[in-house]
Amino acid sequence: MKNTNNLERNENQEFSKGLEYRKVQGLVGEQSFSIVLPKTYAIHLGVNKGDFMKVKLEDNRIILEKARD
Repeated sequence: MKNTNNLERNENQEFSKGLEYRKVQGLVGEQSFSIVLPKTYAIHLGVNKGDFMKVKLEDNRIILEKARD
């Protein structure tokens, strides 16, 4: 079980650095998980429902980038 007090403390510290925590929403089909982006991020990137995103795994990070139209 996660220590929620430490997690909340980390969230508050990282939020002040411009980071946000999001929960994985669940399985979509057989091979995908979904995660919800903060609305401000989607607006900044110009991401709309149905748009394609490029997903890249780099070291221990997932990089999302809006695919060109």
